[in-house]
Amino acid sequence: MGPHPGRRGDIMGEIADMMLEGLLDEETGEYIGDQNIKRYGFSSPGFPVSYEREWRKSSAPEFVCDICKKPLKSRRGLLQHQRDKHNKRWR
Repeated sequence: MGPHPGRRGDIMGEIADMMLEGLLDEETGEYIGDQNIKRYGFSSPGFPVSYEREWRKSSAPEFVCDICKKPLKSRRGLLQHQRDKHNKRWR
């Protein structure tokens, strides 16, 4: 242990508080106060925020069934859907 026993718990508590307040991204731990100012008008919106999760959702490719136009999240899901719902076989 270092010269300040118990200090690590204090720091971890402060980090958790900053994530709950929205100053740090709840998934990555990065400072996001500047992005919050642009979006909410202040650096700490008072609730957990994750720009990482929003980025993943917006950049996820969608596959659309050409028969019924149903959107699917993966190519494998598309192939399984077409096999199960439309009896389309791939070789």
